[in-house]
Amino acid sequence: MVARFLNPGTAMPAPGNDQKELCVAMIIRDFLNWVSTAPDGPRAEAAGALARAWLYSDMPDGEREGAAIALTLLLDDPCINVRQALAENLARSEAAPVHVIRSLAGDLDEVAEPVLARSPVLGDMELVDLAANGSDRVQSAIARRPFPSAAVCAALCEIGSAAACTILLDNPTSRILVSGLNRLGERFASCAAIRERLLKRADTPLILRHDLLQGLAVDYHNVLEEGELPGGTTPSSRCDDASDRVILRLAAVAGDNEMRAFVQHLRDRAKLNTRLLLRAVCCGRLRFFASALSLLGKVPEQRLRETLSTIRPSVLQAVLRKAGLPMRAHSAFLMVINLIQRENCDFRDDLPCSTTRRLTEELLHELQDESLGADLDVLAFVRQFAAEAARLEARAYVVELCRPALAAPGDQGRAAA
Repeated sequence: MVARFLNPGTAMPAPGNDQKELCVAMIIRDFLNWVSTAPDGPRAEAAGALARAWLYSDMPDGEREGAAIALTLLLDDPCINVRQALAENLARSEAAPVHVIRSLAGDLDEVAEPVLARSPVLGDMELVDLAANGSDRVQSAIARRPFPSAAVCAALCEIGSAAACTILLDNPTSRILVSGLNRLGERFASCAAIRERLLKRADTPLILRHDLLQGLAVDYHNVLEEGELPGGTTPSSRCDDASDRVILRLAAVAGDNEMRAFVQHLRDRAKLNTRLLLRAVCCGRLRFFASALSLLGKVPEQRLRETLSTIRPSVLQAVLRKAGLPMRAHSAFLMVINLIQRENCDFRDDLPCSTTRRLTEELLHELQDESLGADLDVLAFVRQFAAEAARLEARAYVVELCRPALAAPGDQGRAAA
């Protein structure tokens, strides 16, 4: 009798209504008698065959009912291989018995993993509960599921282990919302694997991207030693320089809607200082400079742009003073703004590298005139910015020069046409 439902090809007459209960009882009795004496290996093979027969065979009603009861009884088999065979064979099917799948999902990790990773029978609420109460392996299996919902992804971002969240970020079908990405950034800012994956994602918010990169700068500071730095520089100065570069690179790609929030975020973290603003305007990040000065000076951005575009030093100096910028830096700001005005720029767009290089060189030349009495710290900053602007222009030139050589042959042919 056991062989009949484990081998779907075996013929068996369909029972009548009066024979149905007897047929089911015989199937269960024969199966229990066999299971009680069979070795672990054959029992596991039989469990897999029984699961496949349930899913894919056209069994008579009596056999099907008996097979369902037999599947349920196998959930209590002491051999883990038997329960694993059930899980492996039932995991992918929507037709699998719901109560069997739920029991397997709450079994030992080795048994539960295939069901957690693949079964379409499990709903979002069940998966969230299993993730909340499960081990790293349970959470990782759920994170591997194809097309996990936004609710499941949010739960894993909130309570998942680092290993599970790494797998979730690697899952191309996962639906992680911005709130989930931010939560991952908060929980795992010091985890290199998660930080790397967040930085590679195109949908990582700008503010989160800054915080992650700022964390890298801090790590960089912590591993530096005074004796390793040339020219008398300190780890703090190197860290500040790296932080400024990160901010201005992010500002270059920030949309207009993101810029205001980004600037407010920097202000909340005390990152809007004289050095950064002078570097921004010298490096041509005019949108960032205008937004930051507007926030610090409490001047509407549109009105501030109009002020920056007009040659009114007294008004500009009042704005700089209201923004809290030190008097010793005012002359440098006024000079560079004047140079930008000569380029007919309106502070709504950033400047190209060639313009910023020329601008910083002119500013450095004017500041080095001793009659102006320029502050030495400000002069040192501008000298550094001028060298940086020259390097950026050179890199941009090389990239543009190499672009045709790096293009695909088909692209070159289309361009030539």
